[in-house]
Amino acid sequence: MKITEVVIRPVQVPRKESFAVRTGAYDFMPNTYVAIHTDEGITGYGEAAPIVEYFGESQETIVEVLKSYLAPTILGKDPMNIRERNREMDIAIPRNPCAKAAIDIALHDIKGKALGVSIGSLLGGVSQPSIPITVSIGLDERAKMKDKAVAAAKQGFTVLKLKGGQSVIEDIGNLSTVREAVGEDGPWLRLDANAGYVNRGEIYRYIPEFESLRLILLEQPCPSQEWEALRALRDRIKIPILLDESMQTGWDFTQLVKSPEGFVANLKVQICGGLYKASQLVAACERFQIPVMIGSQRESVIGNTASLHLASIITRLDYTCDQRYANAVPDDANIAADGPALGAPNITVPTGNGLGLTVEWEKSDKIALATFNIKA
Repeated sequence: MKITEVVIRPVQVPRKESFAVRTGAYDFMPNTYVAIHTDEGITGYGEAAPIVEYFGESQETIVEVLKSYLAPTILGKDPMNIRERNREMDIAIPRNPCAKAAIDIALHDIKGKALGVSIGSLLGGVSQPSIPITVSIGLDERAKMKDKAVAAAKQGFTVLKLKGGQSVIEDIGNLSTVREAVGEDGPWLRLDANAGYVNRGEIYRYIPEFESLRLILLEQPCPSQEWEALRALRDRIKIPILLDESMQTGWDFTQLVKSPEGFVANLKVQICGGLYKASQLVAACERFQIPVMIGSQRESVIGNTASLHLASIITRLDYTCDQRYANAVPDDANIAADGPALGAPNITVPTGNGLGLTVEWEKSDKIALATFNIKA
């Protein structure tokens, strides 16, 4: 089998409602879809979902990297040899993990379809057929955050994730309001500071308040490369620290392995550069007994489903995973009508071949900004 064409389609995926984080609010997701065609009639689909303000890649850079470097590198090659295709992409251009993730996901989709197995099976076998999910609540008026938290608790979600990072005092206030609303015995709370806490002393001062609010995880409180600050906070607080922005490179993983106690690794298909590399990190974390959860970028159905397959191979899943953005895509912008059923505390991992999706490519026509056909 040979790759005959790579179709690159930047899209603006709308959201049902705006979602705000400390760097601002957004109403759509500037993603890029990829379709890889083969000479045997099998097509695989992938998605790049960048967050430029945290990880540096934008939709524009992804399209250019795909057009000029990655697509030409894989044309005419065997899509079944995913390891070699990843190696060749890394030689063609360093970094750019989201762009590479789009290609990698599509290659896994092709291979699964060709062999008649799911991506979870390709990655070694499914341990978690159903993935427990966190509800994410964006920054908003405190009363609105409280109402969303109460509604999610009534739906049976066991973990509610609040966005924060602009102010420790404001975050404590939001958490306190939500905790009072859902009750002391209600869902666990999780705060995502998105690397926003730069005053270490202020964090230390509010440790008792954080600990009293029944937080299951404190996500990325300090900037990504501030490992000494992260370790110092880890040694002072009883809440496990979830590393997100700090899990971007192999160097980051070596920092984690040096002193893993009290940390949890948030692994993302997009930031790892695809399923192949992400599954290696899952295995490495299990080898070093580091707890893992699978995070979410601003993916729609393709990237979201790839993340579910990655979560399915984790032997012991101690924490609920993120699938927050996919819940917000309107039906008319969803290009796979048979995607995983969302909106419940647990999501069943697709068992069909490859991603397990029937992608209706033409449905992306109205949200497409352009289409580029790179042929052998």
